[in-house]
Amino acid sequence: MISEIFMLIALIAFVISSYKRTIWGVAIIVALLPTYLWRVTLFNLPSTFLELMIISLFVIWLLKGKRITKINFSLSKKAYNVLPVKWRYLLVTWLLVSILALVINFTYTSLGLWRAYWLEPIMFFLVFIYSVKSRQDIINIIKALGVLVIWLLITTMYQNFSDWNFIAAYNPPNIKRLTGVFSYPNALALLVAPITALFFGLWAYSKNKLKEIIYLIAFIAGLILALLSRSDGAILALGLSILLWLILAKKIRKIGIPLVIMTLIAIVILPTEKIESALTTNINPKLDLQSSSVDIRLNQWQETTDMLQDNLIFGLGIDGYQDGLLAYHQYQWLEIYLYPHNIFLNFWTELGLAGLIVFLLILISIIYLLKRLFANRSVWAWPLSMMWLTWFIHGLVDVPYFKNDLSVLFFIMLGLTLVVQQDKKIK
Repeated sequence: MISEIFMLIALIAFVISSYKRTIWGVAIIVALLPTYLWRVTLFNLPSTFLELMIISLFVIWLLKGKRITKINFSLSKKAYNVLPVKWRYLLVTWLLVSILALVINFTYTSLGLWRAYWLEPIMFFLVFIYSVKSRQDIINIIKALGVLVIWLLITTMYQNFSDWNFIAAYNPPNIKRLTGVFSYPNALALLVAPITALFFGLWAYSKNKLKEIIYLIAFIAGLILALLSRSDGAILALGLSILLWLILAKKIRKIGIPLVIMTLIAIVILPTEKIESALTTNINPKLDLQSSSVDIRLNQWQETTDMLQDNLIFGLGIDGYQDGLLAYHQYQWLEIYLYPHNIFLNFWTELGLAGLIVFLLILISIIYLLKRLFANRSVWAWPLSMMWLTWFIHGLVDVPYFKNDLSVLFFIMLGLTLVVQQDKKIK
């Protein structure tokens, strides 16, 4: 009862702040993405504080300035809409495909997941692109991302020196992995990795590095979180993104290429146990209790592709992967994960072939936006590119979208990329 009262007070404070200035509400949601863990039941419907904030913000945005009376559902160029026509079609199609996937495997649980992974993130995205309109607005969003990383670091360090929220499976003699406020380490790493890459890029391209040292502090905080979570995927993604920047960025190339060469030589001369394991992994491994995470991933992807041969067009629908893979699962002692842990297989199994195609079109469109930023010599080109690179590379071996905070983060990233691209006044 006390938790519900406190949540109500917090929600009222959020509503008041959002009504005064919508951008404040957007920034608060960005800084409090993990509040999906704060759950409540209203009118017999399960919900989270993050969902309540998004719905409240969307309603305020519609009512404020009588925007609800100006709604135009036309997708044509003539209709006033800050969202480019191509993106209107892409996102509407993606939402329709997600509804089809919901129908294919309709349950009470899948309905909740559809609401949290597609409906509410797109609602938030609409408010975002209409509210973030100036350089100061973007700075507010960047500050909110910094606040998110810093408070996650504080809670994770507290966990490190106490037993708070510590997962028994990561006690000695097992590898110690921290989770922060989350229930598993990768949840922490998936959220902070692309944000960490963004802050590295922002600091690298800041004109006054001492004045804007907060970017470096946020980058270091995010890097510490990735290391404490012991997420190989996040560390690899961050490392590869920085390596690509060192090789391709003109301003650093003369120093970067020699550094990359020395790093590669060091990897060859002094291979770590995990690199040796990856190099010696069989394509079709026979698993046992000593199998590496690489072996397990390869086996999972093989089982998933076998399953998709029989569910090529429609996949398994939202929340259908675990049950659908049972008939193809070879090792009963091995857990069936919620998703295949590969960005392409994740969308294919959940949304079917149409969902995968729309996702690929979205990726291509994002690349086009980034390419235009480079063509315009925008200072945002590399920071945003490193953010997306880290997200994508990590997604090759994990699940960077199918979670409440991660789906909203995806649309925050997309919103930033679109706003910077559209507004030439934002330097």
